[in-house]
Amino acid sequence: MKRVSFIVCLCSLALYSIAQQYPTEWEKYTDKKYMYDIQSDINTLDKSETDFKNYLLNIARTNLAKQIHVKVEDYAALKKQAINGTTSITYSSLTSFSTNVDMKLVETKTTYDASSKTGHAIAYINREVAQDFYRNELSIILNKINNSILLAESYIGAGFKSKAQAELNLSLNLFAPIDNNILWLNLFGTSQSEISQWQNSFSTTEQKIKQKLADLEYGTVIYLSCKADLFGTTYTKLQNELKGILATDGCSFTNNPAEADWAITIYCYATEYTSNNFGNTTTYFAYVNAQIVIDKVITSQRIYEDEITIKGGHTTGFTQAAKDGYKKIKKQLGEAISRNIKQ
Repeated sequence: MKRVSFIVCLCSLALYSIAQQYPTEWEKYTDKKYMYDIQSDINTLDKSETDFKNYLLNIARTNLAKQIHVKVEDYAALKKQAINGTTSITYSSLTSFSTNVDMKLVETKTTYDASSKTGHAIAYINREVAQDFYRNELSIILNKINNSILLAESYIGAGFKSKAQAELNLSLNLFAPIDNNILWLNLFGTSQSEISQWQNSFSTTEQKIKQKLADLEYGTVIYLSCKADLFGTTYTKLQNELKGILATDGCSFTNNPAEADWAITIYCYATEYTSNNFGNTTTYFAYVNAQIVIDKVITSQRIYEDEITIKGGHTTGFTQAAKDGYKKIKKQLGEAISRNIKQ
């Protein structure tokens, strides 16, 4: 029994000795500037040199990934505890991190001594290189967002507010990977002051976009001149109904054409058409005729011009028949305006 114990002890010492015999030039990777894992072993199964080195590399990569996995879980748990009323950063995608390290950041080296069948493998990440990688990722995202804002502002300047809204909404999607990239920066040792600068920069930018979207929500300003004649009487209901339709599309109104994004001029009038008798019932028909012009104020450009005629009918007289026509033409006018100002 004593002899067996002695042999086991010798084997343990031999393996420990092998582990300490990795190339001396690898010592620099054991510095705190690196995250690393080194594997050393004897090729007792007579694998090919390539297979044996790949075997050691796979173990080294897996162990390195496990190191990062632990750091991610610890950091995510810490952040979860720190959530308050104004901060709700989550790292759910990273807390499920497996053994897959981002291979763009992992470097590897191997050696093999054929005479002793001893192999060594190292997988490592240079913390400074990793920080630069994620700084660059964040810079690329921030540049894309800022370019999107500039494009939206150019749309606003040209009067294309709906395009500006679409562009700003797309820019909000660019924020999705930011939290994860900032987490990686933190894990690889970036200072808290720099982390705070990145967070503040993106938070300020996001608030800027949301404010612009809020301003644009009712930012389309319309000057609407709508004159409607009902057999010599002004039919004011048409203008009020059109304003209601446009308000639901996020439009506001002004009485000064110079302050508007769009100047819309509508002139409508009703004409008697005919009446038909069906037994004891007489049905009256009238036409409502509309002329509509839509001008883009900022460019003094006429965007749309058309004439629309609708027939209305009623059993109580031409006035009610014309009102039925106005009810129908209101829908067509509203659709024409909405379609043409969404540019």
